[in-house]
Amino acid sequence: MSQDFHGGVGQVAEGDINNYGISINLTDKAEARGLVSAQRKELHELRAKCEELGDDPRDVWRTVHAQLAVTSISEITAEQFVEARDVMQTRLERLQEDADKRRLVGKVLRAVAEKDAKTEMNTFCELNFGRTQLNKLQKPQLQKTLEFVLDFKPNMQSAPLVPELGSLTFRDFVMLHRQNAACLFCLGLLVGGILF
Repeated sequence: MSQDFHGGVGQVAEGDINNYGISINLTDKAEARGLVSAQRKELHELRAKCEELGDDPRDVWRTVHAQLAVTSISEITAEQFVEARDVMQTRLERLQEDADKRRLVGKVLRAVAEKDAKTEMNTFCELNFGRTQLNKLQKPQLQKTLEFVLDFKPNMQSAPLVPELGSLTFRDFVMLHRQNAACLFCLGLLVGGILF
């Protein structure tokens, strides 16, 4: 039993089908070029800058690989280079922003400690930004906080002036040093009771 088909019938027959005379043209698909050495060098320099800011280099590469759907740098094509560079630059900018924020937090805390203005700083942050945790503030907010703390003038409460010892009357002494006067009085009663 044989079957003869004339015209386009597709592949609706059962069993093994051998198609002869079919040519597949793959000229539309260009071969992917790998990265050139200058591109590799630029990516490695960006990775090194991220590492200088405290980032793990493996995490940098994992982010790039996940974004580009590759498993190693050798699979990155020249066409994907721009996207890989953008991913690394975005990460580097975020790391620089975090480093700047840490530096500003340190400056604010040192200035607060010097001026003993923690409660004033907390009040300023609460009123202006709605939070008092410095780590949660943005860079411009930290800059405003640092400016406030540096401009802050602590309230110098003047201690009561102690009159000169030569002109101190008994009444002034008792009013100025109440606890000492009370202790001296009790001590005098005790010594007087023992001796007399």
